[in-house]
Amino acid sequence: MRFAMAWAVVRREWREIVRNRLLVFTILVPPAILVALPLIVTSSSHPQPLPPEIAAQVVASRPSWASMSPTELVQAFSLQQFLSTFLILPGYIPLAIATFSIVGEKQSRSLEAVLATPIRTVELLTGKAVAAVVPGILASWLAFATLVVLSAVLIGSAMTIVFTDPSWIAAVFVLGPAIGLVSVVAGLIVSSRVNDPRVAQQIGSLVILPVLAIVVIQTATGRLFTAPEYVLGAVVVAAVGVVGLRAAASLFGRETILTRWR
Repeated sequence: MRFAMAWAVVRREWREIVRNRLLVFTILVPPAILVALPLIVTSSSHPQPLPPEIAAQVVASRPSWASMSPTELVQAFSLQQFLSTFLILPGYIPLAIATFSIVGEKQSRSLEAVLATPIRTVELLTGKAVAAVVPGILASWLAFATLVVLSAVLIGSAMTIVFTDPSWIAAVFVLGPAIGLVSVVAGLIVSSRVNDPRVAQQIGSLVILPVLAIVVIQTATGRLFTAPEYVLGAVVVAAVGVVGLRAAASLFGRETILTRWR
């Protein structure tokens, strides 16, 4: 693969993103909501103590929380559930960009000129994948850093320990990018087969469903996933993404896309 060709696609995609107000809105607004939501929920609620068996399981999973009061413990447990939103964010944004990248160019017929060039399919898709993944990852990291700073100011240092726990670091900085890769690959595969970006996003969003299982398991059992578990999950997810990118190149079908345009 010629990386110079892939980088040329990345630059071209980023110029198109800046011109598309909807995509810019998609990149900027969700992170702002994710930063505000946990702070609002925590500061405005008066939580009831956790059931003893759940509290015991939570403390067993996070020994550093053992010194917290019952109120602080339930607040920390509630904040922990927002970790899943920071895993959805690096998947949602690249999915939106990737689907519009292919389907939008189909509809505007601007992809025809690209496919007529000597660029290889794997170079084209790699460039589009990188151009979609990077904004999602950076937006997620910036939102996380902002949340840590604001939580220390508005909630207090007792709750900041939740966000600086190794599990959050591993999830946000390791598993998040892997989820973004899988999400964008799913978006590329689906959007190469359909002509409506909304359909592509709806089908591609199924990739996000396993992330919601994290919240369900933690809420129901009180067991909180650890940093090594998130890292292991990242390795598996990243491997799926790399294999999926190769599959996307095989399924892309340059000639088929041209002939199926309407």
